[in-house]
Amino acid sequence: MSQLPRMSAAARSSYNNNNNNNLSDGFGNLQLGPDARFSMASARATLAANGRRSSISYGVSTGPIVIAKEPRPIREKQWQANSIRTLINFLVQAGFNLPVSPKTLQAPSAKDFAAIFKFLYAQLDPHYVFVKKFEEEVPVILRGLRYPFSDQISKSHLHSVGSMHAWPTLLAMLIWIVELIMLCDQMDKQADFDDQDENAQSEKLFFEYLTKSYVVFLEGGDGDEMDKQLATDFDRKNEKIFKEVEKLQAEHDVLNKEWTSLRESESPLTLAERESSTLQSDIEKFKQYISHLELKKQKLGDQVKVVDDELAMKDSELEKQSAEKAELTRIVDAQAISPADVDRMTSEREQLVRTLETLAKKADETNKTFWEKEIVVQKKMDQIEKHVQAFNTLAYDLGFLISDSKDTEGVNFELDVSFTAIKAEDMVSADLQGKIKPILLRIRSKYNTSAHAFEDEAIAAQEYLDRLNEALAEKCDEVMMLEQKISKMNEKFNVEKEAYAKANAASVKEKEVLEYEIQRMKLDMATVLADSQQRLQKTSLE
Repeated sequence: MSQLPRMSAAARSSYNNNNNNNLSDGFGNLQLGPDARFSMASARATLAANGRRSSISYGVSTGPIVIAKEPRPIREKQWQANSIRTLINFLVQAGFNLPVSPKTLQAPSAKDFAAIFKFLYAQLDPHYVFVKKFEEEVPVILRGLRYPFSDQISKSHLHSVGSMHAWPTLLAMLIWIVELIMLCDQMDKQADFDDQDENAQSEKLFFEYLTKSYVVFLEGGDGDEMDKQLATDFDRKNEKIFKEVEKLQAEHDVLNKEWTSLRESESPLTLAERESSTLQSDIEKFKQYISHLELKKQKLGDQVKVVDDELAMKDSELEKQSAEKAELTRIVDAQAISPADVDRMTSEREQLVRTLETLAKKADETNKTFWEKEIVVQKKMDQIEKHVQAFNTLAYDLGFLISDSKDTEGVNFELDVSFTAIKAEDMVSADLQGKIKPILLRIRSKYNTSAHAFEDEAIAAQEYLDRLNEALAEKCDEVMMLEQKISKMNEKFNVEKEAYAKANAASVKEKEVLEYEIQRMKLDMATVLADSQQRLQKTSLE
């Protein structure tokens, strides 16, 4: 139903009769193509989509209405005078509480225009509240109403309403809203008429059925076929209602399932609080682990410093050996060499070359073996690092790296690897065989004992549960037997109650008969007494 509370149906009818050409004077002269014609259904759907005029439910047209040029003669004086007269008539009929006149609307003030616009828009959406600046909300409202020329109304128009360039455009917009209100009201009236027409059709069907059935009854015929036809007609009319009922039932089932799910599931607040507690615990663990990594970083920094010192020592030794080599070369160059020395040195050189070649081959083989061994060692070192890292991760997850852990007995479970150690047992920072392994064995034994105890408790609980189930089954059988006895007693009680009711009814009936006889006898006795008294008086007189 339309929400236009300020203008009654009689007033609108009078207004329509007095202004038959309002639509043609206002927007009726606008000739639009089929692609650009404004849809009233889309305007109402837009209002409903914005949370306004929620009772309206029509089809929604996609995309805004775009018209390049205003087709109405809004600059002509005659058109403006007709539009002002139409606007004044509508405001008066609708109950506008401010004085308006043609002179006022020739160049209205911004305050008057705002009051008129708010009053007109209240006819479409009575619950809308203007919260922003008026000149900011009007363009948004016009776009929501799909006004075809909303892009031609700017803030400057709304600031200078009465100017010659702004007022014709704003007047055309007000007339368009008036026509929109009237068309919406006509559409609502048509919807009411359709509902009334449907009820009238139902009454018409039933009246025709009664008329024909009465004729058949007077002729002595059988009206079964007419009853079936009437039922068929009403079933056909009720198909739509049945479909709507099924749709509503399906929606009800879906909402009921959602409500049941929300009621039975755990509260989101409880889940969030548990998640928050878990995250807070993780934060504390990460802080502890970060402090642990800072200590490890400091240790690695110390190791890097030691390696840098060793590298500086090696560089110093290299400089010394280079100086010794240069000195030896200078001494050799200063020595005097004879031909015999040259032959001897040549022979020694050839021998040294052969020896060097042999040593080079052996060095290659040694280097190859060395690299192979080094690769194997590097793989072993990588495996050791992975194992140590996995051990530290598991120890952190189990809480063994915490300083106040009761299970670790005060032993530091964190492992650091040093590959520069000479002995294998010195490569890790903790004694695995002597300290950590015995503690782990004791922890495993303790938890195994606890696990066995829990298993025993679970078995005992399961046995107790089985006994309870058996007792429950026995009680259920007893309850069933008692219910059967109660049912039989109820049946017996009902039979006796019926017999008593019948006997009571007979007694009441007999009582009524006796009371009737007593009354009749009293009447007879009164009559006899009266006759006797008359005879006595007569006898006395005689």
